[in-house]
Amino acid sequence: MKNVINDILKLNIDEMVNFNFDCECGKTHKVLIENIVVKENGLRYLNEGLKEFKGKNIFLVADKNTYQVCGDKIEITLKTEGYNLNSYVFLTKNDLVPDEKSIGRLLIEIPKNTSLILAVGSGTINDICRFISYKLDIPYVIIATAPSMDGYASTVSPLIVEGFKITYEAIYPKSIIADTDILKEAPLEMIHAGFGDILGKYTSLTDWKLSKILNDEYYCQTTVNLVEKARENCVENAEEIKKRSGKVIGQLTEALIISGIAIGFIGYSRPASGAEHHLAHYWEMAALSNNQPHPLHGNSVGAATLVISMIYQLMKNKIPKEINPPDPEFIISIHEKVGSVYNPKDLGIPKEVFADSIIHAREIRNRYTILQLAYEYNLLEKFSKILTEKFY
Repeated sequence: MKNVINDILKLNIDEMVNFNFDCECGKTHKVLIENIVVKENGLRYLNEGLKEFKGKNIFLVADKNTYQVCGDKIEITLKTEGYNLNSYVFLTKNDLVPDEKSIGRLLIEIPKNTSLILAVGSGTINDICRFISYKLDIPYVIIATAPSMDGYASTVSPLIVEGFKITYEAIYPKSIIADTDILKEAPLEMIHAGFGDILGKYTSLTDWKLSKILNDEYYCQTTVNLVEKARENCVENAEEIKKRSGKVIGQLTEALIISGIAIGFIGYSRPASGAEHHLAHYWEMAALSNNQPHPLHGNSVGAATLVISMIYQLMKNKIPKEINPPDPEFIISIHEKVGSVYNPKDLGIPKEVFADSIIHAREIRNRYTILQLAYEYNLLEKFSKILTEKFY
């Protein structure tokens, strides 16, 4: 048993495909992904993964940005090589939103006899294509265009439905192709977003352990170890992120994929999402409800991680002694090495929204976090005032 568990901690990302093992937590963990590529010139591996679909119909989905990044080249290459390919490119004026309109548009555009969805993009494209893949029982392959979020290998799709961000059951991609030559050229804001999502694992894993101790919630130490190892690989090389090092961008991408694999192990997002995500979702929904722009999800998560670490510090005399939350100064130091924004005010979160989020973000999802513990001690309004004065 221990040898198998140690083995998965030593595996390279491309060796995790189709891996399964019986874990000490009592579950059988599986990675139902057939191919994972995170390499320089990674697109050269695409044709190998699509051979079984030669002669069948492939539906390529991109947005106006990702189509320019590599979607147009992929389209030309596949058509030249004799693939049957239909394409749809979202040409929205503003950022694409994973909502009912986007989902409905794909349902209208996708040909009835499609055998594979080829998604070219990152967060939103991945989420809507994964959801359509699951609902229509059509496999999908994701071509990553930015290391901006941890959903590439996830089995859930966070969607905006009637103004609320709701996580829906979905499915693993058939393959993940991540070309580091493309990823390292992504906008720095998107690279920071991916790093912010990884930084959030400091508080999400702490929240999970907190609930294990206080509520006897199911907990998997192997999954925790896997996520922590991937996180530390990124943090150790944080200063190289802003230099767009291909090697380190690859490590960041692998960590984001491993985070998604961890979600698949458990069956829901507990290893990757805690109170920091609740704050980020609250801020995003507030912006959407007012038709206002909002930061990328991962950038909000990165800033929210600092906020939640501060709440843990304020609660230090009320949390179990076994809990070791991240120190706020440590979180700030990592942000500074990367060059990312960690102050919610500087990120553009309105003061009133921030103050309300401390009090109400726990209501977004039925998941026990430090926010719920603070609520039980009737401290959220006090903390809202303290932290709002701190940041604003």
